[in-house]
Order: sequence, then structure tokens, then C-alpha cells
Amino acid sequence: MNQKRVGQILREAREEKKLTVKDVSKDTNISVKYILALETEDYAQFPGETFTIGFLKNYGSYLKLDTGMLINLYRGEKIEESQAPLEELTKPTSSFYYDLNFDKNKLITAISVLMVAIAAVLLYTFIDGSSSGDDVAEESGRRLEIPENIDFINRSVPETRPESFILTANQGVSFSASNQQCKLFISSVEQGSDTNTAVLAFNVYPELTVYKFRLSEGQEKVLSYSIPEISSLRRSIRIAAQSVTGSSAKVLVSLSEEEKQGAAVQSNPQGEDSTKTLGDVPIQVTLFFSKPSYAEFMIDGQMGFRGLVQGGENKTLEAKDRLEIKVGDGSAVEMIQNGKPKVVLGRPGKLVKKVYIKTPNPYDSTQFIIKELGE
Repeated sequence: MNQKRVGQILREAREEKKLTVKDVSKDTNISVKYILALETEDYAQFPGETFTIGFLKNYGSYLKLDTGMLINLYRGEKIEESQAPLEELTKPTSSFYYDLNFDKNKLITAISVLMVAIAAVLLYTFIDGSSSGDDVAEESGRRLEIPENIDFINRSVPETRPESFILTANQGVSFSASNQQCKLFISSVEQGSDTNTAVLAFNVYPELTVYKFRLSEGQEKVLSYSIPEISSLRRSIRIAAQSVTGSSAKVLVSLSEEEKQGAAVQSNPQGEDSTKTLGDVPIQVTLFFSKPSYAEFMIDGQMGFRGLVQGGENKTLEAKDRLEIKVGDGSAVEMIQNGKPKVVLGRPGKLVKKVYIKTPNPYDSTQFIIKELGE
């Protein structure tokens, strides 16, 4: 016997009472958007599962349904969907392939080879076109995106002393300054007969503008809001080059005591100004896929990605308040979360779901912590 699904039960109960969606919205103060999402089981419309269950309970009570039964049925449907094997998620839907007894391993191999070939062509095109364009971009201040091949390690810069960072061709650093997330990375290294010069790039989230500047060993640069490309920067940042090699640079980063007028400045009872920096670091996760795996990413309540990720690919995710990650094969993925040590997500063939939220620090209301929710 086929059991009715949650959406069908809600819709039929409403229609039996001869109610329209607008009638329900008016009586319950539930948005029409969310009523339709429940009846069509489009749960991606809700910011999170807690909201989904809350709206489901309210709607069910209004229709005088058994809310406990509805919630249990909803959870059962979610478990069935999340435990679908990778083969079911990725197999072709056309019966033509089944008639030919098509080998799935050959299909995956062919797709992988094709993607590698496309990536090689794109990489060659990028290198050939960017070698002559970097200087023009630097002078004109045009808007540039941060290269996808760079992984950013989340670090902190103390208020009272400078912090040393090592930048490489594929690894940059991300840090917070006056409640702003900043990213620093190497664009290129110019090798000279006597000394090397690093072309560094700096970005203030969520701006797309990347500001480039040159530093040789012993030189320093003060970044401030007076520079057009980073005019949203609230606090001056001093960057000094300690050493520059052919492919890396060691830099010293320090925060100035001055803050841009209009930023978060509080006055104390004596009338003196004091700056209070909130630890508003975004949720940052980098995933390393060693094998193909199905994956889903929900970023601040919005679907960021859903589909098959090939082995060898990396995914860098950043959320302001909430990040949900689901992978079909836990052993196929390693993760770095906000600079913590790299870990394997789970056991072979095990579906893994991770949920991270940003919440106020219970011991310091001016600071935030990133918390992982349990299943």
C-alpha cells in the first residue's frame, strides 16, 4: 500500500475544508510562499530544518491534523531521500543505456578524462591571456575575481603585536580586521638579479575588487581606505615583507590603532573613544574530494551546489551565519573548517551531514563562535 506523503496530506486536508492558500495565510500568518513549499515538499525554501518543522507543526495544527504523525512522516521521507545510494543519484534515466548493459565505470572514466582535457585548455588560455594583462589590471584598478585555485587558511592577527604569515602560489591567508574579513595572497613573483619582488593581492569581503601592490624583502606597505580599490576598509593594515623566494613570501601583518571614521567605535563614560572589534569571522570550509561523491551545500539558507563532484576537485565554501554540507561518501572527502586540522568526513559509503552556525560567545557577547550542530 502506498502511504500518502506530507504535502499530499496537507493539500487534501485544506481542500476538504474548502480553504484557499490565501485563506490559510491570513488565518495563520504563514506566508503563501511557505504554505506552497510545504504542500509541494519544496523544503529548500526554508532557512533550515528547524523552520521547516515549526511551520509544518503550525500548519498541521491549523488543519486539526496529528502533528506528531506529520513530523515523523516528514523525517522518514528526509531519511529515505538522504540515504539514496550514489548509483541511484547518478545513473542515467534513459532505458537505452540499460538495454546496452552500459558499464558505469567506463562512463565515469570517460567523463573524468573529458573534464581534465577541458580544464587543461582553460588553464592554457588563462595563462596565455593573463601574462600580459596583470600590469594593466593593476594600473586600471578593474574588478578581478580571486583565483579559484587558491586555498585560504583562516588566521588571526592580534591587536597588540604583528603576526607572520607564509604565502605561496596556491595558499593565501584570511583574517578579520574591525569586523571585516580580509584576504591576502600572492599574485606573482618577479625575480631579479639581486632581489625578488612579490606582487601581493588584497581583498576586503564582500567586495570583488582586488588591490595589487609590490613588495621586496625589507619593504612595507600600509593599506587603508584612502586607496580606491579598498575604500571600504575600516582599519589601516601594515604589511611588511620579511623574505621573498621564487614562489613564496613571508610577510608580517599588523593592525593600526586608528579606525575609519564611522566604523564601530564606542565611547566610554570618561568621554574617550575606544575601538571594539567584533570577532565576526565567517564560516569557512574547504573540501578536498579524493574520489567522486554526491554533494549538497546550503549557504545561509540558499542552495549553493547540488550534484556529483569528481575526484581531485576542491570546493571552498563561505557562509555568514549558517552552512550545511551533505556528501554521499564520507571517506571520499577531507575537510578544513576555519583553519582547523584537516579531517576525513566519515566512513566509506557513509552519508555525512555537517551543519555549522555562527552564534554569540556565551562568555563574551562581543565575540562570535562557530558551532557544529548535532544530527
